[in-house]
Amino acid sequence: MLSNKSLILICLLIVASALSAWSITDTYFGNPFSTFDARSFAMGGAGLYNSKGVFGIADNPANLTLMRKTLGFSVNTYLNRNEDNRSIPLYNSFDNYIDDSVYSSNINTFDNYAVAGFVAHRFNKWGVGLGAYYKPVSSFDADYREEVRNNRNTDNDVYPEKIALNKIESEGSLNKTAFVTSFAYSLSDYVDLNLGFEYALLNGDVNREKTIRWTDWAISQVGEYHLPELTEIDDYELSGDQFKIGASALLGKRVGLAATFTPGTALDRKGTYYYKRDAYLNTAVDSINTDIKEDYKLPTQIRFGFVYTPRNVVRTEFNMDIEYVICSEINKRYDDVMNFYAGVEHQVVNFLPLRLGFQAVNNWYFTTEESTDENNNPITLYHTSKILTPMVTGGSSIQVMDNLKIDLGFGYTWREYEAVDMFGDAYYNDKQYTGSSSYALWPNSHITLKNRGWENPDKIRENNISLNAGLNFTW
Repeated sequence: MLSNKSLILICLLIVASALSAWSITDTYFGNPFSTFDARSFAMGGAGLYNSKGVFGIADNPANLTLMRKTLGFSVNTYLNRNEDNRSIPLYNSFDNYIDDSVYSSNINTFDNYAVAGFVAHRFNKWGVGLGAYYKPVSSFDADYREEVRNNRNTDNDVYPEKIALNKIESEGSLNKTAFVTSFAYSLSDYVDLNLGFEYALLNGDVNREKTIRWTDWAISQVGEYHLPELTEIDDYELSGDQFKIGASALLGKRVGLAATFTPGTALDRKGTYYYKRDAYLNTAVDSINTDIKEDYKLPTQIRFGFVYTPRNVVRTEFNMDIEYVICSEINKRYDDVMNFYAGVEHQVVNFLPLRLGFQAVNNWYFTTEESTDENNNPITLYHTSKILTPMVTGGSSIQVMDNLKIDLGFGYTWREYEAVDMFGDAYYNDKQYTGSSSYALWPNSHITLKNRGWENPDKIRENNISLNAGLNFTW
């Protein structure tokens, strides 16, 4: 039987696992958006040097005067379809591996929106601009459902009885309202230096609820008030500010360079955490209601990018960005990571570009679990995993008017990794709740319901299909 301390620890780990967007594995950062500029998104997210998209000011504040436009406005939307399949290894009676058995499959769609605008003016060789934008930085939306069933009647091609329904539902996002200023100095028509600054206010509301609910069938087998249900509610706010400095330089007709530096910052995380597990047998109700007040850290990011325009018959542009993220600021068990973004734009016919790209982004997954050492003393085990998430992208644009166009970007992301089971099997052992020596919910008396750790993890296969669309007006 699980101790209260062990059960609470498991539940707190599930809370951490639920703080995510789309994917419920990205425990700390949620799912960050690479860019809201649809053109850059279609080119793998490589848009640090961007002289053509209004939302490029969000990637690099120096892009504001790099565009050499007087006025710009953009409205963007980001749609994402996430598919999450979780499985465990399946073995035959001879202990030979057969295949992976999927026990949970979830498909959900989420949407986010952003807006940006700027004004700028050139004074001969000098230029200055002011801009602002609003966008989500990370999404914490998630919807996970998992059915717990026994194996009765499976030999007769009949669905087994459903014992419980597990849910993790989360909504919210970390949003940024930023103010941008940029300065330019032109040495010639093809040599242009730009320096930009950004000050942003970050805020967000996140609500996460995790539940275990027994089915009517399970209650009818055991009786009312025997099976304890579990509820967790994690409700908090994030607030703080952030600073960014960026530079971009046009060095001739064919080459452009850019760089940004975003120092790490600590946001305030305030809210409440509520936990309740119902009473059962001779065990009293277990309830926690506490305030949350702690720092939520964002790591330092350093990014470099360049653009190259070769001597083609039709216009072609190649973009590439390299990003260095100091994740060790968040947790000493994390290593710093490098992310890669690259894309190309090829003008197939007049006003109809073909854009293709690729990106490779790293995320960290952190868990803890209780164990014992060789002397049977309790210890805490820490486990970190770095997950690589590649994405292939493509897109184009439609020129509606001389100063108005629609940009479209499409992305496909996939990844495969291992993770600890989020709902431990020991919770569904009805013998601990009834005091009986035999199962009432499980037809096989020889099974042992116990929690699986890293010795027998889940295998996760995820994919995302994304659409980034933007309406851009420049003058």
